Amino acid sequence: MAPRCSADDCDRLVYARGHCSRHYRQLLRHGEVRPDAVPRLCAVDGCGRRAASRGWCSAHYLRWTRTGDAQADVPLGRSGRRSCKVPGCVRSAVRAGLCAAHAARVRATGDVRADDPVTPVAGTGFLHHGYRWVPVPPEDRWLSGGESPLPEHRLVLARALGRPLRRNENVHHRNGDRTDNRLENLELWVRSQPNGQRVADKVAWAVELLGRYAPHLLRDDERPGPAGPDR
Repeated sequence: MAPRCSADDCDRLVYARGHCSRHYRQLLRHGEVRPDAVPRLCAVDGCGRRAASRGWCSAHYLRWTRTGDAQADVPLGRSGRRSCKVPGCVRSAVRAGLCAAHAARVRATGDVRADDPVTPVAGTGFLHHGYRWVPVPPEDRWLSGGESPLPEHRLVLARALGRPLRRNENVHHRNGDRTDNRLENLELWVRSQPNGQRVADKVAWAVELLGRYAPHLLRDDERPGPAGPDR
């Protein structure tokens, strides 16, 4: 039978010097094996969970970091978050009493635009850093390199262009609202620029850029070959 740890009430297998790995590390760090401490319980009456920080369990501590109140009278079975303060909005408040969509509007334009309804997230979509992510149907995954979910604004523009977006291409929201992914609110931006400063480098880059986005502006003898997606 494999030897067991010599510490009291420990039935783990021996790792070194007659102790399991946890008690062996205690022996190296403190010079002795210390008895297991009795876990402290959450300071909220009746919670019964182990304290994690500031005397609260992780759930009550998380409430305190988000709202400034552990909300001891709210059962943990349901969210302690309040609803968005914009009239008619039933989404949970995440920042300054606003849901993620209305908070993004304030950051972008300074106004929650309460009369402008927020388009609901369909399917399993979600908001992340103010952007809406949506599942990509299998028939459209060639536009996303097989990825799903994808930021909705990139998917909308990729569908409109009929090709995957390249890594150096961004999608800009004209009105600054990251949740407004109507095609007319989106425009394509490109981050690339020539690596060098020589005129020849810039001319070559300009010809390549025109060949990719406006080939009708080049004469036939100046047009570069077809460029695949920079993925």
